[in-house]
Amino acid sequence: MRFSTPRLPWCIVRKDTLSAFFLFFSVVGALALFYFDEKHGFHKFDVRITHTLLLGAIALDIIALLMLIFSDRTVAFIDKSKKNSFPANILNIVLIFKRAWGNEDSKNPRTKFKRHLFRRWSESVKTYNLIDYCLKECPERIDTIPDCLGLKYFRYEIKKMFGKFTAYLGVKDFLDYLKYVESQPFTPELRNFIFDELKKKSEIADDSETAKEICSARGDWVLRDHGSPWTKLLKWTDDVDYDESLLLWHIATELCLNTNDGDTAEKRRKFCETLSNYMLYLLVMQPTMMSAVAGIGQIRFRDTCAEAKKFFSRGEWDQKEACKKVLEVNTDVKPVDVKGDRSKSVLFDACMLAKELEELKKQDMSVNKWDVMSEVWVELLSYAASHCRANTDAQLLSKGGELITFVWLLMAHFGIGEQFQIKEGHARAKLIVGK
Repeated sequence: MRFSTPRLPWCIVRKDTLSAFFLFFSVVGALALFYFDEKHGFHKFDVRITHTLLLGAIALDIIALLMLIFSDRTVAFIDKSKKNSFPANILNIVLIFKRAWGNEDSKNPRTKFKRHLFRRWSESVKTYNLIDYCLKECPERIDTIPDCLGLKYFRYEIKKMFGKFTAYLGVKDFLDYLKYVESQPFTPELRNFIFDELKKKSEIADDSETAKEICSARGDWVLRDHGSPWTKLLKWTDDVDYDESLLLWHIATELCLNTNDGDTAEKRRKFCETLSNYMLYLLVMQPTMMSAVAGIGQIRFRDTCAEAKKFFSRGEWDQKEACKKVLEVNTDVKPVDVKGDRSKSVLFDACMLAKELEELKKQDMSVNKWDVMSEVWVELLSYAASHCRANTDAQLLSKGGELITFVWLLMAHFGIGEQFQIKEGHARAKLIVGK
């Protein structure tokens, strides 16, 4: 069966191209008029500045025009009946040139540069770590500040005043973003892992009920799939809100990462670290994007940070030592029985989860805990992707996209996205996608 190419998007491409040409020739016309016009009374410096600005505008318009002509949208909507036309041949050459530099495993600097030049998005993810943030934001003890010329107390007070001043101006979140958000490469291995996990789920989603169950899973499907004893962890997914579950698994992941447990699953450890920090970044730094699933995530994060800072202020520890100190805390009594339910902190609940993960690893030697945890993180990511608002995802695509946006699109292709469920009485559509 042959599908006809939609005309409306092609009309949009033509309209955008005509607009770009119009703007380009308008600036060229302005430059020509200014160049041939009498410029008596103008300083030479002002004339040169004007020429520079107009030439810069022309250069930017040329770049924008080329990006539009050779964009994926233009290539996608080339008419099939004109596949041997001159424009189509030019675009085919561009596509061949793009594919020629698509070897992801190449170590050649020239190849890596050209891959960077033709990439569709940043190929990186933003990450944010709660333990790292709390250790660096922990109130500094005055007795640990080196006394230089007797200015110890002065430095201490200045630092306190600066913190209050930034909070008063409302720029603390922005400064925290600059200071603590890091960019990590989105590796082909992680991409393939996420792809395989979602594809595996789509293959067993033969009816709408199963697809809906997969779409609503946030770690519980993986734990049930691995069976006993991993099902003991269901209380950390089923009995808590999504935002609480995300914080619990993030802290537990960090605690496990900083213990020398002798695990050899280095790739899965790295997957867990990247996805854990990325999901916390979305929850804390992108509240609009996560508003549909965030709940009271900001309050939980704030209370957890307050408790962590208070705990870490007892000593001068690095991240590894701090995690070990948290794991040494006696959690036989539930934290809620100690602190009550006013505080929404999940620090020591996450400590209990981390200890349970260590125990289960000993009980079931056939399964590596990092395999289970990495699969749980993919479910937490896919749950957020399928429940976020579609208009938010569409806006992100126009800005280059986020990992969560591409997961949303991939789930839609596989037919397991919540927004794309087929109602009863219709066959369920599924797109078979290969890597």
